[in-house]
Amino acid sequence: MNMRRGYISCVALGLLAAGCSGGAGADGGAEADVPAPTPEARGIVFPFDSYELSDNDIIKTYAATDALVRPCMREKGHEWGLVKSPKSVPSWRNRLHFGVVEPNVASRFGYHTPAELLSSPQYRSVVKQMRGRLASLSKDATSRAADCQKQADQRLTRGAKTSFTKFNDLKSSTFDAAKRDHSVKTAAARWSACMKAAGFDYATPWGAARKWAGEGDPTEREIAIAASDVRCKKKTDLVAIWLSTEKAGGDRDQQRQALFR
Repeated sequence: MNMRRGYISCVALGLLAAGCSGGAGADGGAEADVPAPTPEARGIVFPFDSYELSDNDIIKTYAATDALVRPCMREKGHEWGLVKSPKSVPSWRNRLHFGVVEPNVASRFGYHTPAELLSSPQYRSVVKQMRGRLASLSKDATSRAADCQKQADQRLTRGAKTSFTKFNDLKSSTFDAAKRDHSVKTAAARWSACMKAAGFDYATPWGAARKWAGEGDPTEREIAIAASDVRCKKKTDLVAIWLSTEKAGGDRDQQRQALFR
């Protein structure tokens, strides 16, 4: 599990494939039953968040695209059922930004954190509907839908362009800079001492996460380590210090100038 998840928002262009975050499990199977974020996890918010589409924005984009694709498909002799979507959905995307920070997540999943932790059931329901609609289309209808989708995209975006690479690089740079900050390194050292007192020898929380994340189910030892990880993060205020440092580095006005230079 990466300490920072590189989140790429789904936009109108991705609707047809419905390959967006959320939905069924990564293998196409049943969704994992996951708890809603704790207040601490919901409080992980950054200035950069306002520059990318939230899950709520994406849902609205889905609805707008559907409204344009439907008449286009009818002109081509195909029906296009509208996806039922809620008026708003919560955003869960930052809850694993600093690794596992919630006791109930650590005790159930260890570091084997499922994708469902990063999007709400409401959002995943919309994605599931889109996947079902795609699967029901004939070969001809799929081709026609792609044409209608392209027209809808052009109408909605109106030729707007932006540098996602630059945006993601800026997000990564603020994360990495915060990790190197003296206050964060000091807090991480306290975290390491706390973990050692619990019987686990790890220099950094990202080191522990890298060691245990991977395929298969979490072991009892992994869960014990993850639970101690969360307790030590809380005891040392590591997340609060790291969050404050990273937010300062991603100051909105400073980053706005960098984004649009």
